[in-house]
Amino acid sequence: MKLLFGLRKSGGRNNRGRVTVRHRGGGHKRLYRHLEYSYNNYNYLLSGKIKSIVYDPNRTAFIAACLNGNKLFFKILGGIHNFDLIGKNIQVVKLKNVGIGDEIFNVSLNAGQLGKIGRASGAKCKVLKQSDNYTVIRMPSHQIKVLNNENFCILGSVFSKPLKVLRKAGRNRWLGFRPSVRGVAMNPIDHPNGGKTAGGGQPKSPWGKLAKWVPTRKSPSRK
Repeated sequence: MKLLFGLRKSGGRNNRGRVTVRHRGGGHKRLYRHLEYSYNNYNYLLSGKIKSIVYDPNRTAFIAACLNGNKLFFKILGGIHNFDLIGKNIQVVKLKNVGIGDEIFNVSLNAGQLGKIGRASGAKCKVLKQSDNYTVIRMPSHQIKVLNNENFCILGSVFSKPLKVLRKAGRNRWLGFRPSVRGVAMNPIDHPNGGKTAGGGQPKSPWGKLAKWVPTRKSPSRK
């Protein structure tokens, strides 16, 4: 199976070519890395050993290149020190085999489905309670969720990338973001808020719509 795919960007445009999301466009070319989320073949994923740590421009976390015989696949990486994980197996377990208080990530919502909970950089879930058929976990959003014991997960927490400071406007353009100019910095012909001698006024969108509700003498008070 092919692991790298070309990734086309929309530039903030819909299927008709109209801009629906402003300030998007450009950016560096990216290749999409296909990740193995499925837990259908439990033995295949369990026997995969981490070969190397791979950078992924499309995600907020590093991924692991795992090797099982002659087959190579990408998986979400979990752990604190990435150099200690090379050569080790990915610990895919069922929720019923996880102890109370353990940290897990890439948790599936239903048995045999893809892992969907806790996949972002630094994300982790915590097991709060175990019963005969269900497991209570606390998600990264601190929401409490009850899941079936047969659901799969991976022990640990997602490895996080170091925070990068932009330092210049060009680095933001590399990420695919175009400049956002304030309306008051424009001319009156370009924006309703444009013109230094406009004398104030309510904030408006570039198309003249009110950006927020401002109380006036004629309008009733909002409670």
